Amino acid sequence: MSHLNPLEKEVLIKRYKMNKTVKMQDFCTTNNISITAFKKWLKQYEENGIEGLARADSTIPDVLPEGIDKTEETYKREILKLRIENERLKKNYMLQKKEDGTQEYIRLKLKNSK
Repeated sequence: MSHLNPLEKEVLIKRYKMNKTVKMQDFCTTNNISITAFKKWLKQYEENGIEGLARADSTIPDVLPEGIDKTEETYKREILKLRIENERLKKNYMLQKKEDGTQEYIRLKLKNSK
């Protein structure tokens, strides 16, 4: 797997912590992550938050995709979007495009539900 930026690492960490039943080894295998690297990310995140997940050799402009204004406000908006997405995933909602082009949230069915 290519190098992940701090925001992507944070999303993976939150997904792992959200699902208490999955083993770390299984989570890492499913997400194609080295278990050693993931343990390191967890420690860095617990000690320093998202800033702890930044690679020492990376620069801040590498965190956001190309073509996006690299201002502090842009980073705040991007973090807010990710937090909203995280909450949506916790509640099992998916964004789906309708035939007319509009978008709607639909509730995903749980595997255990009938």
